[in-house]
Amino acid sequence: MNQLNYELLELLEKDTHKFQQYFVELKLPLHYSESTAQQNIGEQFHLLMQQLMMGLPIEPFLAAYPEMADWVSKLQLIINIPSDSKQCNITLHKLINEYLLIAKYDLVIVSVEKIVIVDWTTERHILQPEILENSWKTQLRLFLLTETQEIPPDNISIIYCFVNGDDYPTIYQFNYSQEKHDAFIERLAMTLSKLPTIHNATDSKPSAANSMKKHELNLQKFLKGEMSAAEYLDTVPEVEI
Repeated sequence: MNQLNYELLELLEKDTHKFQQYFVELKLPLHYSESTAQQNIGEQFHLLMQQLMMGLPIEPFLAAYPEMADWVSKLQLIINIPSDSKQCNITLHKLINEYLLIAKYDLVIVSVEKIVIVDWTTERHILQPEILENSWKTQLRLFLLTETQEIPPDNISIIYCFVNGDDYPTIYQFNYSQEKHDAFIERLAMTLSKLPTIHNATDSKPSAANSMKKHELNLQKFLKGEMSAAEYLDTVPEVEI
């Protein structure tokens, strides 16, 4: 089964050729903005926060790494938000044909009327708020939570905490809505429609041509408004890897 995370979906949307090289031919690694050292620090901090949320002792580690102790203290107000339940380090997914959309969550805070996603990061590079809100990293998480938890999108929000900065963390909160959910479904449908174009015609099965023709007709119906984005997503054909 083929998994698609936010990085692969972003690559597919922006550059189908590079997506083919990475996902199909396995030639190119995905690029990260962080250095290896910064990635290691981020991974250590995430493990520390997982231990904290699980109620495991972290004091010896905090004593040895005062910088991380400062980061933990910056998150206390957010992670202590009153709630009915808190789920740390979870993964949600949704199957669309043969593709499994998948996203990871640092913390999901659940109360009677709303759900808040919390993402903590030690990255120094902070995107502009509007870019971060519209990113696949943000939108896929909000989409999957709505689809898997059966909660109205208007009751969902996501908080980003950038702790590796000034004396106070940089915090962004984005609220979701039904309008944003519908818009993302259309964006997702348009992006997944690019998947058949990377199929190698020389390796196609005899039925592939008919499948492609049917898909093209469905895409035209979607673009003309004769088919909803949700209906179109259910028709996206399988691409053999």
